Amino acid sequence: MTAHHPVPAGCGLQWSRRALLVASGLALVGCAEKRKRPTIRDAGGATGEVGGQTLQPLLDRRAAALQKGDERAFLADLDPNNAKLIEQQKMVFANLRQMKLAAFGYIAKRVYGARVENGVYQFAPVHEVVQLTADAGPGGVSPAGTFRVSAVKRGGKLVITELAGLTPDNAEQLGISNGLPAHAPWHLTPLKVSHAGNVCLIADASVTDLDRYAVPAEAEAKTLESLWGDRTRFPGYVLFFTNDERNFASWFSLGAASNFAPTVEGFQIPQYGVRQAGEIYREQYAGSRIVVNLRRIKDIGDDPRLVMRHELAHAISSRATAVSPGLWVLGAPRWALEGFARWTEGRGDVPRQYAAASFKGAIPHSRTFYDDSGYNYAVSCTVFDCVEKLKGRAAVVDFYHQVVQYVDLEDEQMVDTPAFDGICKKALGMSSADFKKRWAGFVRGGS
Repeated sequence: MTAHHPVPAGCGLQWSRRALLVASGLALVGCAEKRKRPTIRDAGGATGEVGGQTLQPLLDRRAAALQKGDERAFLADLDPNNAKLIEQQKMVFANLRQMKLAAFGYIAKRVYGARVENGVYQFAPVHEVVQLTADAGPGGVSPAGTFRVSAVKRGGKLVITELAGLTPDNAEQLGISNGLPAHAPWHLTPLKVSHAGNVCLIADASVTDLDRYAVPAEAEAKTLESLWGDRTRFPGYVLFFTNDERNFASWFSLGAASNFAPTVEGFQIPQYGVRQAGEIYREQYAGSRIVVNLRRIKDIGDDPRLVMRHELAHAISSRATAVSPGLWVLGAPRWALEGFARWTEGRGDVPRQYAAASFKGAIPHSRTFYDDSGYNYAVSCTVFDCVEKLKGRAAVVDFYHQVVQYVDLEDEQMVDTPAFDGICKKALGMSSADFKKRWAGFVRGGS
């Protein structure tokens, strides 16, 4: 978010505090160009090709070692002279061993030929698959991060000298034209992990009371699952907690998001994934991650349970939402995503009162949603408050579920299309024009 907008005196809360991630480059880095298949010269001087098939056995050994809990084997193929790399990978090992993994491994099948510079082989893109039990991608798609792996030959075998993760800023430097960012917290800082049902809670050293959030998080997840019913969702939820401002900005490159501000209390970050052949899949999300900014929550005296509820509402529905391919397609309407999550907080008449004070008479556009986020959060919430008043809570979920399967375009809002008219008729028994009139009257007068 670009600003933090307080509500009028007496309302008792602030509205522009939570958000979905807004920056397509954070979810998918690079473009879909085909890389030319190079002919290289290996360290021994013979002309030939060294590709992913050369590196894959080494990567498979590392994957098997992590799954077995064998730290020594996990580190065995690293350069023993690179103390920094070894310590970083020890941290990764310790972090991931605490998590419930459905799958872990590396995919180098898209490495058609390694580059070699001064005897150092550079393999890219290499995808590190980290699928938690909370994840469930379509057709074998798993969340992943993309790396450039550098290695040298010693004693007739490859030894890894660098594992460079892809970020929004270094794609060209790494020579990766199409990849997924490798900026998950387990690569960046030591973590501690707690589990409560199908909720995984993860924190850095700044959080000394992680267990206090376990029971509330599990309860909120169960409540939302009951509300969501049998609609498409992920099997579980992953929440990261921190009191550290630097970690909040660096985890998942949140600081690079166009709507980032240190005053935001939480983000939900949907995850793209890769197929087993190394193809990046962009048609549906393969996982969801939540980051909770405990420092900000404490600073303004907010309720962390409501923050978790809001972000879990994003997470529970993210697998069912339309995914934006970028460019002029903006993705599922922001008013629906944020309005529904705010509605689940159960703030009563407060959002309507706040929206009515400066009501603009229209449902917000995704393109400009975060320009006036305080108002737009509140007025978007009133759409669902109005639906609830007209048809009840079950109708709210059905209405929302249908809306988020469509997208806003740069030059056209979903609420102005025949699709929205059809949804209103099916879910509410009235045309979209009639619903907009009822909604405007509700915002202005509560009836």
